Amino acid sequence: MDGTDLHAEAWQGIKNGYESGRLAHAYVIVGSPRGNALQFAESFLKLLYCERAEKPCNECAGCRQVEAHSHVDTLWIEPLSKSRQILAEDVRGLIRRMTQTSFEGGWKSGVILSADCMNESSENALLKTLEEPPANTLLLLITDSAESLLPTIISRCQKIVLSEGGSSAMDEIWREPLMSILHAMPPSNGLDAARMASLLKALLDRVKDGISDAVMEELDQDDEALDESKLKIILEARTNARLKEVQADVFRVMLDWQRDVLMLVSGVVSDELIHVQDMEKLEEQAKIHTQGSALKAVREVEAMSRRVERNIPDMQIFDEAFRKLARR
Repeated sequence: MDGTDLHAEAWQGIKNGYESGRLAHAYVIVGSPRGNALQFAESFLKLLYCERAEKPCNECAGCRQVEAHSHVDTLWIEPLSKSRQILAEDVRGLIRRMTQTSFEGGWKSGVILSADCMNESSENALLKTLEEPPANTLLLLITDSAESLLPTIISRCQKIVLSEGGSSAMDEIWREPLMSILHAMPPSNGLDAARMASLLKALLDRVKDGISDAVMEELDQDDEALDESKLKIILEARTNARLKEVQADVFRVMLDWQRDVLMLVSGVVSDELIHVQDMEKLEEQAKIHTQGSALKAVREVEAMSRRVERNIPDMQIFDEAFRKLARR
């Protein structure tokens, strides 16, 4: 069974558990904390907080708050930027919040991103809650290194393993062209914005073609008995699922870039930047921006990544976003 099948099976299990009232109180989700595992966790939480009958709808206030990590009954914690550790006091704060009354009268949830960054004290602080969880609470531990967690934590959680689905094999297709786009930011005018939008669209089209070829090769080897119509359905489903994972990586890199520019504009020291190897380009772009325009660029990239998940043509999304990013 390939990574996409694992993802689909895990999601179906979660939906069945939710609908039957048999969800576990804690899950370890193994995958990319900024990619497929994060998206899975957000979808999981939308089941709890979606306001529509058909869950998750991805449109109601509850779903949008989950996407923005701003839902009042969910607490997110992640490693501090300097120590790259999740401290015991952060875990205790999460536990205290989960033992209090829900603001909206339903589920209370906590998410620990990069849970492998918990230190020994943090993990020990978490154990008691895992042993005696409060009612109507859900804890999600997201990590790409489950082996780094205490065995006693793993044993008290349901474990969901999400394969990267071959997205890393696509890196050589998109990473260098994407960096060329980022190095040329921001667009100088509307025509330049349209050009950059076309480059990003072409980049993702090449990725999709590469994924489709890889999936077809897998199907030729493993599913020879499938009829043509079913083969087409499986090909499309697997290709789109893997493409979403690569898209998450692409937009993460774009967002990290714009955040680096914002940090430079705000006077943050260079050793806290993610793309420090591109310091010259980052500094050039920081000189163009004000703090307000740099923050707006971060928000525009965030909005672009969210809109791609909706039923809107990619080119329309990219063109509108790059025009908003163009120099004024």
